[in-house]
Amino acid sequence: MLPLQKFDCYGQLIMVPVLMVSMLVLSGVGFLTGLFVIGCWQLISAAFNTRSFIRAGFQKRISYYWIFSIADLLMLFLCYSSVESAPKIVINILAATTLPGAAAIGVYYWKIYFKLIGLLSLRNELDGLTKSKH
Repeated sequence: MLPLQKFDCYGQLIMVPVLMVSMLVLSGVGFLTGLFVIGCWQLISAAFNTRSFIRAGFQKRISYYWIFSIADLLMLFLCYSSVESAPKIVINILAATTLPGAAAIGVYYWKIYFKLIGLLSLRNELDGLTKSKH
């Protein structure tokens, strides 16, 4: 499972330069598209890895991730579902809050994911050492 988690984590990290290039070429649309792709990828990744986070003792950290992600998604949904009925200033404030919030949540997920991978790698190495001594 660890090699798959490493591939997942580094694959997400490789998407950042792709996001930056698309942002330069496509302007704001490229940033939003890249943020959407990485966000969906991270949500799927977190869904599959939540159990690993909890077993590794990162329950509080992954809980914060889910709380912030759900709150950000709800605000984003509220922003785009009320485009026609809400005042423009409210929509702009919601968009200005949710988009940087999504980027910050993505960075937070990478930080805890790298810590999880480091811990799992260390545990695997220690398990190998203890098994070889017997």
